[in-house]
Amino acid sequence: VVIVTHNMQQAARVSDYTGFLYLGQLIEFGPTKQIFKNPQEELTERYITGRFG
Repeated sequence: VVIVTHNMQQAARVSDYTGFLYLGQLIEFGPTKQIFKNPQEELTERYITGRFG
């Protein structure tokens, strides 16, 4: 099942794996806990913390 959302709390609650896409490109993919606690890409980190845009 693939869920597309902008709601970070929902994504963290319902998924085992998370992918972050930007302009149609997969920026980062991995276990949800890893993505939210230690994102490897700056763009992912900025989005998760609300500093995106």
